[in-house]
Amino acid sequence: MSERTAAFCDRHPLFVAAVYCVVVIGLGAWSPALAVVAAIALAAGAWRINGWRMAAGWLFCAAVAVTVMTVREGQRVAAGERLAAGGLGEARGRLTEDARQQGRYWSAPVRLKGGPFPGTKVWWEGSGEPPVAGALVSGKGGFEPLPLARNPGEFDRGSWLRQRGIAAVFFAGRMPGTVEVPAVTRLGASIRHGLRDRIIAGLEEPSKSADIIRAVVIGEKPRDGQELVESFRNSGTLHVFTVSGLHVALVATIGWLALSFAGVTRRRAVIVLVPLVFAYAWATGNEAPAVRSAWMTTVFLGAFVWRRRPDLLNSLGAVLLAALLWDGRLLFLPGVQLSYGVVAAIALAAGPASRCFEWMARPELYLPVELMSRWQLRWWKFRRRLAQSLGVSLAAAAGSAPLTAWHFGLFTPVSVVAGVCILPLVFGMLALALASVAISPLVPPGSRLLNQINGKLALMVAGVAETGAAVPGGHFRLRRETTTTLRIYDFDRGAAAACFSSADGAAVLIDCGDRPSFEYRLVPSLQKLGIEPDSVVITHPDGAHAGGGAPVWELLPIRQVALPVFRSRSPAIRSWIASAPEAGVAIRQIADHRTLGFPDGAKLEILHAPDPLAVSTAADDRVAILRLHWRGWRFLFTSDAGMGTELALLDSGADLSADVIIAGKHLRDLSLSERFVEAVGPRAMVLSNHPFPPEQRRKPGEIAYWRSQGIHVFDQAETGAVSFRLEDDGRLRVEEFVTGNTVRFSQR
Repeated sequence: MSERTAAFCDRHPLFVAAVYCVVVIGLGAWSPALAVVAAIALAAGAWRINGWRMAAGWLFCAAVAVTVMTVREGQRVAAGERLAAGGLGEARGRLTEDARQQGRYWSAPVRLKGGPFPGTKVWWEGSGEPPVAGALVSGKGGFEPLPLARNPGEFDRGSWLRQRGIAAVFFAGRMPGTVEVPAVTRLGASIRHGLRDRIIAGLEEPSKSADIIRAVVIGEKPRDGQELVESFRNSGTLHVFTVSGLHVALVATIGWLALSFAGVTRRRAVIVLVPLVFAYAWATGNEAPAVRSAWMTTVFLGAFVWRRRPDLLNSLGAVLLAALLWDGRLLFLPGVQLSYGVVAAIALAAGPASRCFEWMARPELYLPVELMSRWQLRWWKFRRRLAQSLGVSLAAAAGSAPLTAWHFGLFTPVSVVAGVCILPLVFGMLALALASVAISPLVPPGSRLLNQINGKLALMVAGVAETGAAVPGGHFRLRRETTTTLRIYDFDRGAAAACFSSADGAAVLIDCGDRPSFEYRLVPSLQKLGIEPDSVVITHPDGAHAGGGAPVWELLPIRQVALPVFRSRSPAIRSWIASAPEAGVAIRQIADHRTLGFPDGAKLEILHAPDPLAVSTAADDRVAILRLHWRGWRFLFTSDAGMGTELALLDSGADLSADVIIAGKHLRDLSLSERFVEAVGPRAMVLSNHPFPPEQRRKPGEIAYWRSQGIHVFDQAETGAVSFRLEDDGRLRVEEFVTGNTVRFSQR
């Protein structure tokens, strides 16, 4: 055994050194003492098997990686603390990536210029037209600490930023600030945007085929295509929508085949292929997976230049080891783990996995290859390639399955077959797209023809994903809620949502947040918890509560919705009214009902319905006031209602009593007046409290006052999401997501 291990280490020294560093760094994040013990034990084993030089090399690499990571993290933390303590001010810096737009706002990593911390990376939240990588931005605003994950199951954005070396978040306010784009940056942006347009020239826009081509070729997220994205996710083929190592490898293969056809030798082909893969990575936005794969391809192809046999594991090890020596925090990014993990799994397990499909590659019994006809030989070669492809796909699926289950709570066995079916189509799409770009300046009609053919391939790719996602048992969630829960989510910029879900799987949403919050925070949370709401109640015609309209029924199995009004200026509400019935969603008006049935025997009582004709009235003045009755407990949802609505309720003489008030914040009017709260008589309040924009921030004195009155206030700026559950003895258990605190209330 030791001889085989020694031989493996001799053949792949860079790979085993990288794995050693991965183990030490990974254990160090959990237990530094355990990391030290493991480092010494593994080094001692290496000394015994391969001598002291290998052990010393391992220890040196691990020491450098840990030291560099510790120093970088210390500098990041110190800069972040001082920036966040500095309050409001001005900032200036250069974008390191293209900005990502979400509605009226954009965000991007920015390296600061000037000031007390030049060179520090911050996450810039701005408004207006999104700038491109390399642009200089400046603005007035305030620094905030990195955000914490504020809802169960949602993407931990703060951890993701931390692992990328981001020190703080800069909120640039509502003013767009200034953006300076150097000439070189402008030229690069025009080239990338030209590529974006050329690969779909001749196709209708917007269209499904154009969106898929852009997603597959340059990694652009499809517009209004969340249902399509969900199909690729559930079929285990979502990686084709991100420019990753797969895309770079396919581009290199396309270039290799083209140069081989032209008679170019291997050594000379490398001189062309290395710039090609880096140019592709740059043109598609310099995404980290693509850049890593470009370097890996360079190392792999470099063996031909030096007349050596290429080794995939050593190429992987060289790039991974360099990345860890540069910044070990990268190891904790899910994308990095999946990129390197899948390549390692293919290199190590593709051979054994292919043996599972050897029966497909065997020639006909008693028929030697030399005696096969042309069609019999082609059929045999096709089966051999298919067996090899299935082996690689099985190895990749086995390598990615544990990480996908851990990070996303999803298992997709159908990906083994779907991956094999989709890979040739993606190869064809990339080849046609590159050919189209190459000939577009010379033969525009030919470029458009290639794009139209590519559009057909794109629809076939979508068909494979949709078929794979529809296969029974092809995918399933690994986590599921097992108790009845009322969860109040905590989103940004005044967006709000709540979910009431029962143990038997039934669930209802009360508001859906704004579109970004719905797509990127609420839906991932529901998916990770295994909750599938089929009904929605919207409290008032505000885009920050309606989920953007169509995405709600595209991503969730919604069958019915209760709307506060049927006439509104909000595009999201108009989308519900005009398009939801076409998708099979039944619409009810809140004013037509006194109560609505809820899961687990609960009911939602309508205490106040807004004026359906007051279209010109502000959305926060058209709020439906709702009271949830659940096994003896009462929850009053006031949403963003102001004093005008509260006075109307008080003047009506209705019974407003409740155990818990769940309230948002009116943008202009006062809310939660003393007289109103006294009429409700709550024992607890759940209050939204957002730092940005300033209108959504609550005054500290307001929360302190209600606490002084004996009311337990759950300030969502501190608690994040708040979950209510009933215990066996009838007590109400309240859980704060951020702090982890639990509070219990007994029935009166």
